[in-house]
Amino acid sequence: MGKKISVSILCFLLISFSPIFVSAQTCDEAAGTFKPNSPYENNRLLINSTLAFNVTAHAGYFNGSIGVGLDRVYALGMCAPGAEPQACSYCIQEASDRILNTCLNQKDAFVWSGDEFICLVRYSSKSLYGVLALEPNTPFHNVMDVGNQKEFDSVWDGLMLRMITRVSSSVRNNSSTSSLSLSGKYYAKDVAPVPVYGNLLMLMQCTPDISSKDCILCLETSADYYKKLFHGKRGTIILRPSCFFRWELYNFSGAFDNINDPPPLSLPPPKSPSVANLTNIAKKGK
Repeated sequence: MGKKISVSILCFLLISFSPIFVSAQTCDEAAGTFKPNSPYENNRLLINSTLAFNVTAHAGYFNGSIGVGLDRVYALGMCAPGAEPQACSYCIQEASDRILNTCLNQKDAFVWSGDEFICLVRYSSKSLYGVLALEPNTPFHNVMDVGNQKEFDSVWDGLMLRMITRVSSSVRNNSSTSSLSLSGKYYAKDVAPVPVYGNLLMLMQCTPDISSKDCILCLETSADYYKKLFHGKRGTIILRPSCFFRWELYNFSGAFDNINDPPPLSLPPPKSPSVANLTNIAKKGK
């Protein structure tokens, strides 16, 4: 039988065009469940209650465990590089609370969360460190289509390949094994000019414990997923336990606020997207 996956999404109508708030919890029931008030549940509560502190104390990345035998719980927390400690702690705590309240008795679950930046919280009954996890995956896509597909694909492919190369080379450029280097080990963001639409924005991140080869595989798998299932759409988000992949035709994260814009094209950039043009995921704001 296939995996049974429960996904919970918080949605708010966004009238103004503030950054999109990503919030999707994936509860993997195929990994097994636990009974209420069991040692596993107590360990899950305990390690998640200290995760925000441990992540900030270790410069944005923490991977640990608590308990013994079948009741042992492994947990991982990570913030995007550049996040202030207080903001990182808040994102991790909010994500931890949400995943506990949504995944009531699943032994494995993960959540990518945030608006100004992205953070990840994950727990499991099995060791997480150094283990590539492509499934379960949680995809979202914009319902609108792009025009001039051939020309658009050329820009999209070039940006995607350039960013994956940058992600893999980030390890060679930073040989330190400190927590500070780990928090930004596999992370890339970039903008490319695209005719008609103005800018194409893309963001990628992997957990720093996996190998460079596995990170590339995770991101390439997500890019292929877009090509097979959502090709031609105006935006895609694919969440996996080991990596985050997103691209849009509008500024979707504070991560892009200070990024250098590419040279303007002869065609003017479009106006702010209407609500109908936004990728259909959780949104935060009034």
